[in-house]
Amino acid sequence: MEQQEKFEPELEKFLEKYELKHLHSDVFGRIITLIIAALGLIAALAWDQALKHIFDRLLGADTIKGEVLYAIIVTLVAAFISVKLGKFYSKRK
Repeated sequence: MEQQEKFEPELEKFLEKYELKHLHSDVFGRIITLIIAALGLIAALAWDQALKHIFDRLLGADTIKGEVLYAIIVTLVAAFISVKLGKFYSKRK
């Protein structure tokens, strides 16, 4: 019985330490995910600007009609790439 009383505080310390370490790991993982998502957003905005300039030169997309056409084309390309990446990921899994 005395041994069990000595063991319980050690067990509690271990569990407390593990939970804190686990929580720290989760928070760190989420921070990394947010940083990666932010970098992806920055890259997407940069590409958006570049593609807008290309469409302006090629189609004179400085009008509402041109902007809608641009949005439709970018949406279709993004959807196509998303589907292909999803299939690629599923095969790799």
